[in-house]
Amino acid sequence: MLCVDAAHAQLSGQIGLAGDYVYRGVSLNDDRPAVTAAVNYDGAAGWYLGAQIGETRLFGERHAEPLWVAAAGYAHALTSRLSWEVGATYSNFTGFTFWNYAEMFVGLSAERWSLRLYRAPNYFGRHRRSTYLEFNGSRPLDERWRLLAHLGVQQAEFTRGGDRDRTFDASLGLGAKFGRVDVQLLWVAVNRANYAYPSTAPDERRRWVLSAVYAF
Repeated sequence: MLCVDAAHAQLSGQIGLAGDYVYRGVSLNDDRPAVTAAVNYDGAAGWYLGAQIGETRLFGERHAEPLWVAAAGYAHALTSRLSWEVGATYSNFTGFTFWNYAEMFVGLSAERWSLRLYRAPNYFGRHRRSTYLEFNGSRPLDERWRLLAHLGVQQAEFTRGGDRDRTFDASLGLGAKFGRVDVQLLWVAVNRANYAYPSTAPDERRRWVLSAVYAF
């Protein structure tokens, strides 16, 4: 959602359509198409802010429920090609506020890859602590096409003791830019059912997701 640019202040936005709202390997929209929109501000001093809205259908919902995600952070260059960042996000479900949660993160990023570690004390408001580590990478094939890869691991545990769940998710695919439009086709997989989410289909482990985003 956020793009860091420490060289100068910049305001940007995007609107998109995806075959499903997949979050960390799990469908949050009942395997249905989802519309998203986002706006970001990157400050000249390294601070950045962002907000995103997406369409979700979670367990117990009869209709689509907007998910608002606000983010704030700070990024600083270590070298000309590597930077570190720290920040936080807050996810808000307007009609089901008991699912709201906050998450903190730290990370490293370069031109073609990024690494982030997230920590949430009450993940999806379900009395579970969550730790999530993700790696994202891309490799250009030519001026338009690029390979995309993602690998994530999540550990969730009840805040009052109990079992711990460790889940791995991954995606691999292609991306292409046509002017201001970015199209991606990803194969997404998760190694086990992930009940850390109030999803309508937590047992579904593999899916294809096609998306298109217009940036402005």
